[in-house]
Amino acid sequence: MESQTEETELGKEQIWPARWGQEQRLEFIDFRLLWDGRVNRPDLVNFFSISVPQASLDLARYREMAPKNTVYDGTQRAYLATDAFVPLFARFSAEAYLARLLAIEVGMVEANSTFLGWRPPVGVVRDPSRDVDPTILRSVLVAIREHRTIQVDYQSMTSPDPKSRRITPHAIAFDGSRWHVRAYCHSRNAFRDFVLARISRISVEDRSQFDGSEDAEWTREIEVVIAPHPDLSPKQKQAIASDYGMKNGRLVLHTREALLFYLLRHLGLLPKSTAGVPSDQVVLENQKDLESFFVKHEITYS
Repeated sequence: MESQTEETELGKEQIWPARWGQEQRLEFIDFRLLWDGRVNRPDLVNFFSISVPQASLDLARYREMAPKNTVYDGTQRAYLATDAFVPLFARFSAEAYLARLLAIEVGMVEANSTFLGWRPPVGVVRDPSRDVDPTILRSVLVAIREHRTIQVDYQSMTSPDPKSRRITPHAIAFDGSRWHVRAYCHSRNAFRDFVLARISRISVEDRSQFDGSEDAEWTREIEVVIAPHPDLSPKQKQAIASDYGMKNGRLVLHTREALLFYLLRHLGLLPKSTAGVPSDQVVLENQKDLESFFVKHEITYS
């Protein structure tokens, strides 16, 4: 009896990973059909390093689950997506697909580590490289995870040389081109943003009493309402509304107050004297609601 029990338990341990593996392979089939329009046994064999019989079983299982999704083409020796195709697993999202293309193009992931098969030619406008020292990032993550204070050498825009700062980080943020660490600055007694690439030295110290929940600008959510620029023609306004995904001629964006400046700069909604050239496509519709923010940061918004 003991040997039978051990054999049964071993069988359970072998079954679950196999079932989990097949679910991934079924998702792969679904993804390839959705975006490539085709899939075959070699695709599965090469990507998952499985046998041809196993790939055949996976394809048969998928066809059993979604009989109307595929048709076999003997000329191409592949299963093709039909006009009635409806994805079973893959999220039908253009953003998800394009994000994978972008990640491959900028070198964030290897092409063979995604479900993408055929890829169109892709071009990307790259921001100037801002290298973040991985050892510094790791120390920042340790400090956030363990609620510790760090001592850093930081190069600000207002000082010719790096200065030593004691900060207690609680989050990281991306402004569209640079990574920041959000932290309590012990010298200024306030929560501030620090560009990760400007930290040249770091040492992790003791646990801190400061907590991210005390950072009101980080925890407070702000609404930004944009609309097509009033100087545009009706057709131009319609094009901009479609481009930004507006509904009824307006789009409501949500952001942390700590990131509001970066969002407005990204949209070209800051005065020219503050950052760049104002947008000629969209305007800030709820300017009055953000008046306190402009006053606090000494931004003259006309």
